Amino acid sequence: MPDRLEIEQLVIDDTFISYCYGRDPADVAYWENYQAAHPEEAGTLAEARELVLGLSLMLMEAPEDAPVPGTTAISPDSRPRRHIGKAIAIAASIAVIVVAVSFLFRNGKRQEPAAAEQEYVFTTALAEKKKIRLPDSSTVLLNAGSTLQVDRDFGNQHRSVSLSGEALFDVTHDAGQPFIVKVEGYEIKVLGTVFNVKAYPGEKKSETSLISGKVEIRLEHAASGYKTLLPKEKFVLSKDLAALPSSSPASPVVHQLGTAIMPLSYNHNQENIETAWSQNRLIFENESFADIRKKLERWFDVQIIFEDETVKQYSFTATFEKEDIYQVMKALQASYGFTYSINGKEITISHQNHVK
Repeated sequence: MPDRLEIEQLVIDDTFISYCYGRDPADVAYWENYQAAHPEEAGTLAEARELVLGLSLMLMEAPEDAPVPGTTAISPDSRPRRHIGKAIAIAASIAVIVVAVSFLFRNGKRQEPAAAEQEYVFTTALAEKKKIRLPDSSTVLLNAGSTLQVDRDFGNQHRSVSLSGEALFDVTHDAGQPFIVKVEGYEIKVLGTVFNVKAYPGEKKSETSLISGKVEIRLEHAASGYKTLLPKEKFVLSKDLAALPSSSPASPVVHQLGTAIMPLSYNHNQENIETAWSQNRLIFENESFADIRKKLERWFDVQIIFEDETVKQYSFTATFEKEDIYQVMKALQASYGFTYSINGKEITISHQNHVK
């Protein structure tokens, strides 16, 4: 190791990469001892560590057709190990400009990065899914029309992400560093498990469905601590108070949210409805047209327009997998005989007796 550490050498050093992820106690001990003995190098080590984690996160984003995470936690043997050093070595050449800028900071005053630069943002368009592998080997399958925000310091002092939309999480166990998912109105705390979170902005309900392990739910403004979910249970938060029974009828309802813990939903084939999307299955179980409208719009990237209220009340039970929007609409039409027209991405639906 040279007298003065250089960032471009650290980011391709296997022992330093191992230290960044805490994989090998010997590597961790070496670099912690080195930093204690050379406090003047703390800034360089911190910059190199951030670059390693950042490059790794960008490299680990999987393509849309990657295998869907299952219902068991990722085994330790499947976690990326020292071979990732080679991948980062290749990516390091891409980061030459970033590294060069970091040297300019050494001799001048550092500027605080803008808020948007302090996190990675992953998004999916309508009709798109994306699988993301985080630096701790946890995986996230992001459903259509969703956004996942990951702090650049993820895995250092915390494992915290923010979600708007829907995602299936398969979290790597780490007793010393719980995994936190923040959504509108509450947060989910987990050590290692598989669970689905559905929290689309503007929708009346938000759900967290537990497949395996254990998670804890904490409401944003609650003083009573966490609600614990067991496997095959889901937490439901409803902005429509009429949709859920109040646990305390005598309490005031102004500015309150309805909450409930309920069993997961299954169709007649015992397929879990909450996570069916992750297996590319679109399942409706006695759901109204009004309720499945958003699902169809996200799944097929279309806009559905109801021309009268009657159609919204039609109820459907069906499972779709490889059908396109034309086949789905014909199948739904067979149940009620409503009329519809498709013009590009716009679908107009009316009652069968509706006269234009």
